[in-house]
Amino acid sequence: MNGFEGSFGGDAGRIDADTQLECGVCWWVYDPASGDDTWQIPAGTAFTELPGHWRCPSCDAAREQFMVLHHTAHGIQQQNRPSIPPQRRTLREQQHRLLQAYLDVDRRMRALPVYNSHLEVQIIGLQAWEESLLCIAVTPWCMNILLLPAADAVPRLEGTSRDVDFPSGNYSFIAGQLEGIGPVESCSLFSPMEQFDDPVVAGQVARHALHNLLQEPGQATLSRRNFLRGGRGGH
Repeated sequence: MNGFEGSFGGDAGRIDADTQLECGVCWWVYDPASGDDTWQIPAGTAFTELPGHWRCPSCDAAREQFMVLHHTAHGIQQQNRPSIPPQRRTLREQQHRLLQAYLDVDRRMRALPVYNSHLEVQIIGLQAWEESLLCIAVTPWCMNILLLPAADAVPRLEGTSRDVDFPSGNYSFIAGQLEGIGPVESCSLFSPMEQFDDPVVAGQVARHALHNLLQEPGQATLSRRNFLRGGRGGH
């Protein structure tokens, strides 16, 4: 770990084992006394001891974007923060709901042959997209681009498909229902997930895919053939 924004000039060596750090994007707080259930980090794990692939469980920000919130040895006091903007709070709450919904499905999928026990559920890059919310769901059995329609959207018949235009091309999404969430639309990138054996790599592929999805043709940094298999636009 090279440093942290706003933390002792980037000197990670001055961060004690009990220091709490706050995400500079969504203000989620990592408390070593509690650990992190999402990433299965046990209580008592210092922030500097987190694995290299760890990211904010609330908004997926890199750990380098965390800032010191409280540090006993150096007398730093907890900073007063304004309340979280409603839109960001909504994204945090929806990301948590999505994660919990897929974890519930995960428990039912474990006995099936398509389940890849090397992987874990991840919700990558949840953000507003036109009238919907957009993200990529990584699971041990599939990787899908997800659209969550607005609450007042006209419901689509489950199993029907429609084409959605993105900057990189046109993609086919299938309507479905996710228990605990409601209507969702999905575009398959990988299914099953047998080509992956590392959750970090799977998460990186998802981030690249989402980045490329939102790029104009010719600006993508990785092949759409490899990372956007559900697309039908030009390469």
